[in-house]
Amino acid sequence: MATKRAKKTDVVSPSSAELRKAVEAIAIQPKSGKITLLTRKLFNVLLAVAQQADDSGDTYRALLSDIVANSAFDSNDTALVKEHLRRMVSVQVEWSTGTSSQKPGRKWGISTLIADAEILEDPTTRRVWVEFSFAPKIKKKLLDPVQYARLSLQFQSQLRSSAGLALYEICVRYLTNPSHLTMRETWEWWRPILSGTPDTEAGDEAKREYKYFKRDYLRPAIAEVNAVTNIFVELVEHREGRRVAEIQFRVTERKQPMLALDEHPNVFDSTLVDRMVKIGIPLKDAQTLYADSEENRIRAALQMTEQRMRSTTLPPVRSAAALFKDALKKGYVPPVDALPPAANSAAPRAVAAASGADDLKARLLSEFSVFRRKEARVLYDEQGEEERELARRSFEEDVLPGLGAHMRDDWRKRGLDSKLGETSFFDWLARKTWGEPTDGDLLAFTLSQSRTA
Repeated sequence: MATKRAKKTDVVSPSSAELRKAVEAIAIQPKSGKITLLTRKLFNVLLAVAQQADDSGDTYRALLSDIVANSAFDSNDTALVKEHLRRMVSVQVEWSTGTSSQKPGRKWGISTLIADAEILEDPTTRRVWVEFSFAPKIKKKLLDPVQYARLSLQFQSQLRSSAGLALYEICVRYLTNPSHLTMRETWEWWRPILSGTPDTEAGDEAKREYKYFKRDYLRPAIAEVNAVTNIFVELVEHREGRRVAEIQFRVTERKQPMLALDEHPNVFDSTLVDRMVKIGIPLKDAQTLYADSEENRIRAALQMTEQRMRSTTLPPVRSAAALFKDALKKGYVPPVDALPPAANSAAPRAVAAASGADDLKARLLSEFSVFRRKEARVLYDEQGEEERELARRSFEEDVLPGLGAHMRDDWRKRGLDSKLGETSFFDWLARKTWGEPTDGDLLAFTLSQSRTA
């Protein structure tokens, strides 16, 4: 089997690449195993790498540093990549043209996401590569598609749920459609595609009731896509009597300018693993939870747990790990259906507006953090060596002991050359210099971004 060697066309930045994703690979239904957010993201990055390489040989390669922050061969981050490569080789998916309607000439197929994978270190450069290949039957369709959607991997990096990413991929395909409407299908058809879970593994309640699917997947996914990407999505429900039988989505392009995105996002955010380890979850358990759960749910459960641990008015937390796992299992952020009666009595548009405002504020805080890290870096570079050394020493004394062992070891080995360490250090330096962001800070930042857009 011919193997591609490292060259410029093999290296693609996940933050800037555009992926031509075949329509057959967009609305994929898992038949065994779960398609998680990270599995979708990794698959898209590998596809983009393969599409930008030349067409000789059957094996492709991507730099591990384009996928994870800590790209050392024996890093804990690499363990996350291995786990998802295992899943991609084993999970079976059905490929179709994205509709369940019986039309002449339709094709159906089943395969794994990738055929095989390998992680290897170049003995000369010490760069670490991920080598992979696709099943011969689907390779040409994936790498040289006739019908495809143009996806931004930069927007992908900002999406934090599997349903959000799946919905974004499907809706982008219909953005240029004259009707701006996606295919119209039964809600039962949509459920495994957006959830990433086969019907055989879904709970009986989830399969039986549309309202649970709408609450747990549709509403959060639509809110996320509208808050993060360059498209605006609306749910269209088709009823048979009082029952919602079929759904589709209306897609339009957003006219307002987007805020600046992180210039160097990675597929895997292992800082979440470090935060889980910090509250008492063993590293391997934290990696498993991260692999199996949605990032947005992990962040919400961590935030609730950490706030509860800092509380001085409530009884001490007996087990932060148990509290976190319970919050993650139940879902910390209450759905719209679970809001108090006063909130439920509000008009639907008012509820949607409130939910959208919360999503946009969270998005703005994230973008402001990126901006402040850059400002802190400029400040640090302008200082003398004595001041820089004092800042590093203060960080090591005040912050580093409270971080996960993985983070501490990485900092001691690589210092600011570690992306995880660099992010944590400049987040700390920004807070130390300017304090926590106020509403006035966020308003000023928004106005400055609008003026430069």
